[in-house]
Amino acid sequence: MQISQKPSSNFSPTRKQLIVIFFLCTTLFIGIIIKIGMDYHWWLPETEIVSCLSPEDIKVKLDINSAPWYELVLLPKLGESKAKEIVAYREKYGNFKSIDELSNIRGIGGSIIESIRNHVKFGSDTVNVSLNKQE
Repeated sequence: MQISQKPSSNFSPTRKQLIVIFFLCTTLFIGIIIKIGMDYHWWLPETEIVSCLSPEDIKVKLDINSAPWYELVLLPKLGESKAKEIVAYREKYGNFKSIDELSNIRGIGGSIIESIRNHVKFGSDTVNVSLNKQE
């Protein structure tokens, strides 16, 4: 005799199936939260994009006596070879005292000196304060 099994119309998942469904839903929910967080960067501070900023608005001066050659390359009309020459001259003869000393370097003339004059400094702009204890 064969006993036919009819599917029950009252389908209820077993305990194991419920646990699997719970963990799948939890994983999906956590993944959605992470994706939304990555898309909207909710953990970063608010930023404002300034589109009217020109390179002239950014005033940065390089210390000619401490800047490495790869920073000196950023100066106008100064390429890699001249920047390396400045560093070699500085290492051989010591720190520069004025911008006119750059004319002692081969390949650097008056036009280059004038173009970088507003972009370099000599020494730091900070003030050294010494506190003397008076007794």
